[in-house]
Amino acid sequence: MKLKVKYLRNDLPELVSKDGDSGYDIRAAIDESWIIPAKSIATIPAGICLELENYPQNDFCSAEIQIRPRSGLTKNGIIAQLGTVDASYRGEIKVNVMNFNDIDMEIKPLDRIAQIVICPIFKPEVIKCDELGETIRGAKGFGSSGKE
Repeated sequence: MKLKVKYLRNDLPELVSKDGDSGYDIRAAIDESWIIPAKSIATIPAGICLELENYPQNDFCSAEIQIRPRSGLTKNGIIAQLGTVDASYRGEIKVNVMNFNDIDMEIKPLDRIAQIVICPIFKPEVIKCDELGETIRGAKGFGSSGKE
């Protein structure tokens, strides 16, 4: 499988992933700093378009590009919203970045704002039914697995 990258700006560093890393950092493709007001969201362009080439694809298997937060920003209250980029999308990658702080925060040009990770997608056959198989957990919801 190959990840083809179309750079929309000449100043963007190439995507790299070090040995042992699961993803590739993506950057803010902006000309000047953006201020994200407290408790708000900004959509920041990444300046790249992507294509997955030679990935396994059939009726039951595909791939996606996931946008994920970076821990370095998350610890400071700036969180890239998790997102899915479908393998068929060819437009510019953009990242919704949330400021959970009580103060405005700054994103500078070429700041690393998120990471992308390539993930397999399994697409099972969908079958309509009236009953589902039983399990010990059943329909117990949020937090139920930690209760005794």
